[in-house]
Amino acid sequence: MRITLLPSHCTHPEQLQPLTTFLVNGTVAIDAGCLGIALSLDQQRRIHHIIITHAHSDHTATLPIFVAEVFPFLETPIVVHAIAPVIEALRAHIFNDAIWPNFGQIPLLNGAGPALIYHGIETGIPFEVEGLRITMVQTNHTVPCAGLAVVEDEVTVLFTSDTHHTDDIWQLANRLDNLKAIFVDVSYPNELENLAAAAKHLTPQSLDEELHKLQQEIPIYAVHLKPQFHTQVSMELQRLNRKNVFVAEIGREYVW
Repeated sequence: MRITLLPSHCTHPEQLQPLTTFLVNGTVAIDAGCLGIALSLDQQRRIHHIIITHAHSDHTATLPIFVAEVFPFLETPIVVHAIAPVIEALRAHIFNDAIWPNFGQIPLLNGAGPALIYHGIETGIPFEVEGLRITMVQTNHTVPCAGLAVVEDEVTVLFTSDTHHTDDIWQLANRLDNLKAIFVDVSYPNELENLAAAAKHLTPQSLDEELHKLQQEIPIYAVHLKPQFHTQVSMELQRLNRKNVFVAEIGREYVW
């Protein structure tokens, strides 16, 4: 399995991450914060499946740009996989013919259906995309949000997406075989714990509390660090003295 956290910052693309997209095996995207701007055109054309964890703009911002850019080259629809409230939000607030054309009603140039279709996901029920077996579970955020486990052959990787203190994602992690890594939301420094709690994100100290729920020691990669606090959060993660906790490297292809 190959996973890359795509760059989303113009001046410091290797360090700062205001938008979120993961690319899996070059063909499946998890979220679309920077999907429409972080890849070459050839790379974009390889992607036909996008998993959206929740509707916040930093996870969906360039989804409409991506769909518009690849549309002339599509032979089959782009498929967005998400829980029902996320699909409802995308339909109502983005692909609504006001903010962006409704590509769900625009036919492909070859006539083989619409350019965009939605696949509603039930949490806890696995589904398959491009050889990956995926299970989504609800997390604790300000809007409906789901983390996910991605399985390919003998490799499993977990993504919490945005969350504060939660249980289901860790219970899922403890049931998984061959879990190689977890990408986890750590947005704010410890001094802003009250803000993190209100915005439903983790800090280094609350991550430390969450990791007591995990029954195995595997690499933990912190993502979603707010750019203004990137240095401070990174230092506080180091002070946890957990040898398995790292800040994810933007643009690096992780391979298992």
